[in-house]
Amino acid sequence: MNGYTFVKGYRDNISLRKSFNSLASQVFGIDFEKWYERGFWTGKYEPYSLVDGDKVIANVSVNKINLIIEGERKGAVQLGTVMTHKDYRGKGLSGVLMRNVLEEFKDVDLIYLFANSTVFGLLS
Repeated sequence: MNGYTFVKGYRDNISLRKSFNSLASQVFGIDFEKWYERGFWTGKYEPYSLVDGDKVIANVSVNKINLIIEGERKGAVQLGTVMTHKDYRGKGLSGVLMRNVLEEFKDVDLIYLFANSTVFGLLS
């Protein structure tokens, strides 16, 4: 992956979590640390990230949920916190992560992306 390291399942790794929070703050103005401290960051939420050294540079997060659709229980994955550090943009890193996530969850009933309006240009 272009010399970068793929990581996931690192919520209890202080250094990587801090770097993830820093990137989320830079890109979206949000920080997940209080959410983590209060026990809300569970195994159902998992960042899939590319790391340069010890710095999270790109991310696609997976939120594993169950939905009831027309009376049937469906396994679903909500994608969110799709972000790339400004110094690493334009290299296809989010695409690499997205393909990895889609392959891993290809058997789930439903996958959807939670996004803001700035993403619309990327979809056309």
